[in-house]
Amino acid sequence: MVNVTYLIGAGASAGKRSEENAILDGLPCVNEITDRLMYYYNQIWNAEFLEDDKVSNFPHLGLNSINDWKNAKQLLLNNLERLYVACQRNATIDTYAKKMVLQGKNPELEHLERLLTFYFILEQVISEPDARYDTFLANILQSRRQFPSHIKVLSWNYDSQFEIAYNEYDKDNKLSIGSKLSSEYQPFDILKLNGSATFQGAESIPEYRHNLKEKIKKYGRQNTYGEVVASPVRCILYDIVYLYKLYVGEIDPSRKNNTNLSFAFDSNKPSDILFYRTDEIVAATDVLVIIGYTFPFFNREIDRRILNKLKPNVKIYIQDKNPNRIKQNFKAVKNSISDEQIELKEDTDQFFLPPEL
Repeated sequence: MVNVTYLIGAGASAGKRSEENAILDGLPCVNEITDRLMYYYNQIWNAEFLEDDKVSNFPHLGLNSINDWKNAKQLLLNNLERLYVACQRNATIDTYAKKMVLQGKNPELEHLERLLTFYFILEQVISEPDARYDTFLANILQSRRQFPSHIKVLSWNYDSQFEIAYNEYDKDNKLSIGSKLSSEYQPFDILKLNGSATFQGAESIPEYRHNLKEKIKKYGRQNTYGEVVASPVRCILYDIVYLYKLYVGEIDPSRKNNTNLSFAFDSNKPSDILFYRTDEIVAATDVLVIIGYTFPFFNREIDRRILNKLKPNVKIYIQDKNPNRIKQNFKAVKNSISDEQIELKEDTDQFFLPPEL
């Protein structure tokens, strides 16, 4: 049986855009994150605690008064603004993170990881997921809703698009996902090189999405026709303020740094298990499908370490709106692969399924 490995990057979660460039599903591209941060900043800035809202309605928030809520909201706005400035001043947020590593600013890097986790929770709870993940799983999952043993995924993304899509097929079980923070070796289906933008011990993104719908039903206002008209941002504002207070240590200092996001290039956190498993997967790969990953220079050392395990005769498919650019970047990392071994795919409507499957 042919072993197929998917190597995916941000382009795999880009989703669809309307003619007005509004996000219909999926996540913002790198050049869209700055605008999205300003969108959420304005939404939260304009959100007010309505007179008929009662703090007692939200006992899980740990808020004793409306002033507590307002203070937490202001803290949240301050840090969203900080992330906005960082995005403006750097080519990508990952570049900014690499800068923190090189400067030895570990506390600032940890704060950035927590803030990015918060942002990606917000983005994915409110936005519809990229529909391509759903179609991909529908094509490959076996009868017991399991990943085939000959298909593996290596992801540079720290989003939860796979998890959200899989929840539509199996609400009781979860995908087997590993990262550098995994405590022990096990045969993962998906390896996230940068971890996941989620908080340890908190609700998963699919669970949060489900609970949001219930909150909208319960706390949404009704118009004169009896229809519920509630802003998702407003409905989860209470929860996201609480999440942010919790994980910056204002409520429980012992849980200050417990995000599952950990950049692969951060050598301050162990990654032996991650790279051992990555080497094992790549060495067994017969077909490598690259989707939406541009091989940025700041990941070059890790990319080279990963790709050097490839078989000499491996088949490569590159799927992207501009696959030639990615091919050039790939060859800069792994120049021993011939042009004849590489096939380019420009159609990005669905994740490519190689004929070798």
